[in-house]
Amino acid sequence: MKHITDPDRDRIPAIRAGMSRAHAGPLASFLLALLFLGLTVATPQTAAGDDYPAGSRIDWNTFDHGLFHQARAENRPLFLYFHGQWCTWCRDFQDESLEHDDVVEVLRSGYIPVLIDLDRRRDLFTRYGGRGLPFVVIVDAQDEVRGRFTGHVGPGDLSRVLTERRHQISVTGREVAPADEPIETVEAFREMLDEVYDPRSRRLSGSAMFGTLSKRPQPWTLGFLLRQDAWQERVPELLDQTIEDLWDAEEGGFFFFFDPDQPDRQRALETSKRLDQNAAFLWLFSDAYARFGTPAYREVVERNLDYLRNHLWDAEEQRFFGSQFSDDAYYARSLEDRQDLEPPPVDRTSFADASGQTIAALVHAAAALEDPALLDWAGAALEAMEKDLGTGDGYLHALPPDGPPELEGYLPAQVWPGIAWHLYLSATGATDREPELRLLETVANFEDADLDAYRERMDPELDPWVETRTQAALAWWLGRLDPADVTAAGIDPEKVHEQLRIAPGDDPDDVALGFRALDR
Repeated sequence: MKHITDPDRDRIPAIRAGMSRAHAGPLASFLLALLFLGLTVATPQTAAGDDYPAGSRIDWNTFDHGLFHQARAENRPLFLYFHGQWCTWCRDFQDESLEHDDVVEVLRSGYIPVLIDLDRRRDLFTRYGGRGLPFVVIVDAQDEVRGRFTGHVGPGDLSRVLTERRHQISVTGREVAPADEPIETVEAFREMLDEVYDPRSRRLSGSAMFGTLSKRPQPWTLGFLLRQDAWQERVPELLDQTIEDLWDAEEGGFFFFFDPDQPDRQRALETSKRLDQNAAFLWLFSDAYARFGTPAYREVVERNLDYLRNHLWDAEEQRFFGSQFSDDAYYARSLEDRQDLEPPPVDRTSFADASGQTIAALVHAAAALEDPALLDWAGAALEAMEKDLGTGDGYLHALPPDGPPELEGYLPAQVWPGIAWHLYLSATGATDREPELRLLETVANFEDADLDAYRERMDPELDPWVETRTQAALAWWLGRLDPADVTAAGIDPEKVHEQLRIAPGDDPDDVALGFRALDR
């Protein structure tokens, strides 16, 4: 296991043991009190426990469109609960609130409870406006949202909210001024980032023209700034602070979330590690090392590769896994002390979008480190993804460890593998571009005449919608292609570019990759 070596150790301080907890889907405390009349957040526990819903007293349903017919027949709304097995706060919300006697009773008598894995049904998560976990949505029989909230709500308050069926809606907890305008251009995006940069905290966390900026990590936004001449002195500070906030100095890999405004340092760090986010940071620090030549950034890249190889990669099956669970007690220990403990479990589900993102990051790392072996790794992962999730035309979204591949017609599952194929074929000098061109034609099938855009999911029972983050990745991919190939596939880039905007309260990382494509 590699470690950061002097003289760069001071640039990558160890994550202190006290930084051991985070809220995976934070709500500003004042807004939470306003919306839920004083709901409290309980102190989280540390035990991971069995995978939920093992042992649950709630008769959970799997999401199915037939449930809306049941809702009409029984005059009961649906209680949609989005969770992640890797998420600290989901486990605590489940143990302390959902399984409380009062909550179990009201769910049994008044609702149709539906348990949804965020990663396996990310399409539903984004469709209902999810931003963090745990995430609850109450919808009626007509699929109209009647209430939703993000965060760990105490059992007493939760049962009262459900009993009274309050129509309280909150997702991100950001303050938004009525006059705030959406950001639709690269120039406006630059201006916003200038405004939110906080030199004291070395973060993008100030108040912007559309309210308080998200505290979630912003790897794609930092990648955008990496290419801005005016930011060359500031970007290293942002990168170094990101390392200090999220890097596991013992085993490598980036933790999911750190909230610098959380006064209780025991709850500041969410210690789950997600494949998609680690891929984004691998891409970012590979590019940062290529630009600045900072030895510490190379060390981060090398050890991030080690983390992926050791924890989220199956060398026999040649595929990546989706996440590693949080465990603050484990990560608070030194590497030596961890040897006597079982490491946090890994969700062995593979996802086409996160795998494609990781393969793309491997290509960037291969270029930055001048290591052709990383291209071999990327090629092997592409071949396995084609075998495991390929349909002949595109890709299915997920391959669970205990079942067949699932969820067709999901746009991110085409876009990110397309980016991976593009970067890999370009890096290896391949002349046969059939896999990439085939995916372009598949993406063209997602065009929706009513939206005049490329829909997120092709499902006749779901109203079509568009996700900015997917459009941004698609814009980046299209911007690197021969326009003749894009036209031949039947794709109109302008329809993609028109979706590159963020409204008040949105996450800058949603659009950053797309604006990077337009900023040439």
